Amino acid sequence: MRQFLLRTTTIGILLNLPPLLAQLMTLLKLDITPIILATLLWANTPLQYLGMASIFTQQQITFEEWGVSQAAPVVWMSVVLFWLLLAGLISAISLLRISRR
Repeated sequence: MRQFLLRTTTIGILLNLPPLLAQLMTLLKLDITPIILATLLWANTPLQYLGMASIFTQQQITFEEWGVSQAAPVVWMSVVLFWLLLAGLISAISLLRISRR
């Protein structure tokens, strides 16, 4: 169980790095296109491509040309939770493969 939590935390941090890097980029006043694109993919993958946006109202989330432009904190928390659940799934599958050897 300890190995699962450690692996899930590590993968979860890696999967949730794009918005943190975007905030750092904003603070340092840099314009790094790959970080911007990674952040857009980070938010748009669960919301638009997997349909999570249908859960929220138009007051909670707005989309523009490049995807999500503004969202309520509950929307951002759901995106983070999505990536953490994906990290848990990846961890569980990888630990199953290791235990079968």
